[in-house]
Amino acid sequence: MAAARTRCLVSIAACVLAAHAVGCGKRSPVAPTVVNTSLLDMAFAQARQEPNLTSLVVARNGIIERQEYFHGGGLDTTQYVWSVTKSVLSLTVGAAIDRGCLRSLDQTLGELLGHTLVSDPQKAAITLRHLLTMTSGLDFPEMASYVSGPSVYNAWFTALDQVAWVLARTLTATPGQRFEYGSGTIHLASVALTRACGASTATMAEANLFAPLGIPHRPWETDHQGYNNGGAGLELSPRDMQAIGDLVLNNGQYQGRQVVSASWVRAMTSTQVATGAGMPTPAYGYAWWIGQTSGAQFALAHGWGGQFIMVVPGKRLVVTAAATTDSLAGTAAMAQWQRIFDIITQRIVAAY
Repeated sequence: MAAARTRCLVSIAACVLAAHAVGCGKRSPVAPTVVNTSLLDMAFAQARQEPNLTSLVVARNGIIERQEYFHGGGLDTTQYVWSVTKSVLSLTVGAAIDRGCLRSLDQTLGELLGHTLVSDPQKAAITLRHLLTMTSGLDFPEMASYVSGPSVYNAWFTALDQVAWVLARTLTATPGQRFEYGSGTIHLASVALTRACGASTATMAEANLFAPLGIPHRPWETDHQGYNNGGAGLELSPRDMQAIGDLVLNNGQYQGRQVVSASWVRAMTSTQVATGAGMPTPAYGYAWWIGQTSGAQFALAHGWGGQFIMVVPGKRLVVTAAATTDSLAGTAAMAQWQRIFDIITQRIVAAY
């Protein structure tokens, strides 16, 4: 049984000795926190009952305090993280704006993709801001289709030209007016980033985000035109996810280096639009979900079936989890997502 899973408590002193541990380095002193270890024990006991969960990691102020791995998972084991990709894309867009190859979120698809590709004047007026806040107005009812089927995501993903497919969707709302979660629409931000910066989204992420965080090259799938999938497609390890969470926790700084501007991270993790009924959280920033639990606000990157990076600034917490989804249909994957989300919010965050 012990060989089947790893359980590790890492103290600040141990972090000094194990320099490879995520987020180790100089930190500002943190006021002592009384941790409800019973709740933490319950969280990990529940986690062990999840048949597809591969990792659950709790870090405070950049130091891993508790971690367990299951079913072949490990600190450096990568797996497909689905829509966590969107949140990484947002950080990459912020880094591109910092470096000037994107001027602002108010640049339009007409400017970035060209009016030949985006011939409809209304669609040409869609901005990067609209894409990152899921308010493009393009019809892509992804969340509803997972329950009612067939999947809009699968129809888009299997199209011969995914860019043309999503640009051909009907405008059902004026851009900026209404939130509708859609992987295909945010993919256009990856296309725009690539065309504006002259490098792939993966290359931009590796140079400006992953390298400063100590994240090596990671697989990131592309569409049929060669653009990195902006809606999903990235593989990360628990170590990578915790480093990304630590970056967000510290307003774009990582181990003393400003990797992404603090102003971008603050805006990215602040409410930009209300999400409406049936959504995982009541608000959305720039491809990060915004909510509250146990009296504390959190910013959340999450993916299909139970991939999570939850950042809780008021408690100095980053909690990550990953799970496999290969054998799950839509409703089963959503139920697994909810169970893991509840472990994080009702047990782990509540314990601090």
